[in-house]
Formats: sequence, structure tokens, C-alpha cells
Amino acid sequence: MLGMPIAEFAKDKDGSNRDIVMIVDEGLINECGEARQMVWFADVTVETRPMVISSYTVPEVSGGFCSRGGRFGSHSSAESMNPIYYKKMAFISFFNAGVRALDIRDPYHPKEVAYFIPSITKNTDKRCVKINGQDRCKVAIQTNNVETDDRGYIYIVDRANTGLHILELTGAARQAAK
Repeated sequence: MLGMPIAEFAKDKDGSNRDIVMIVDEGLINECGEARQMVWFADVTVETRPMVISSYTVPEVSGGFCSRGGRFGSHSSAESMNPIYYKKMAFISFFNAGVRALDIRDPYHPKEVAYFIPSITKNTDKRCVKINGQDRCKVAIQTNNVETDDRGYIYIVDRANTGLHILELTGAARQAAK
């Protein structure tokens, strides 16, 4: 997100516009069998001196995600640069924690403004882990990819056969995107 205006620095002699990169790690192992995979924001305005300025993760306790089955942690972000959301909102898939909408107008302090966790359906597949040599399987959604269009719709797909969901921001979350 090159040339991103930072309100906090608007009165500073230099640096009121910053070049920001959002880095999205990918969770790989079911039921929190690895370090938490998160979203990171880096200021790369000085290319030879990049610095991480903030991070975001879904709090595990908010949904008991480590025990739900399947993967928990970040996976992917919407990559389109449609003006409706560019430099304002980021949409991140978090596997069994669904999709998260982040207000990134201040990338030094990203803030979750909305989320959606699809319901398990009869088509949702099991996800298994080995415990003492035995498979322990749980049915869990796995929101995999997320994308947006120029009308503001958000599309998420599930890698555990739960399907495609088409979403739209409403209320305060929609206002944050303006």
C-alpha cells in the first residue's frame, strides 16, 4: 500500500505518507500444532530499513479455535485493489475462525470491525490429527480464500467442502470502508 496517508503523522515535517506491506502467514497444522500464524504490517518507506509496525490475530479464547478441529490462524488476504476497500479495509481468512474484516486506515493499529464464521453443513469434511498414533477427527469449517469485487461484495470459499459464501459489510463496518 504505497503512499498510504497516516493521520497520526499528518503534521510531521516528513513521513505523513508511508509505504506499507501487509504480510499474511499461513497456518499449516491442525488444532494449533504450531506457532500462531498471524498478519503483520511492515513500514517499507525506507526500503533498506523495513520495520514491522503492528500485527493482528484472532484471539483463540474468543471461539475456542484450537479445540474446534482443523487449522486455526491466518491463511490469505483479498488481493484486489478495488477503490472501495484499498488502503481502508483488509479481509483475511483465518481457517476455522472464518473471515475477518480489518480497518487498516491506521496500519500501526489495525482494528477488527467485522467477521463471519460459516456454519458447518452436511457437506463439511472432517479434519484429523494423530494423537498417540490414533486419528482424532472433527468436522470443522476451513475458510480458505477471500476476494472482493468493485461493488463491495466479499467472497469466501471453504477447503472443507462447506461451500462459497457471498458477504457484504453493513452498519459500522460498512461506514469504516468509506
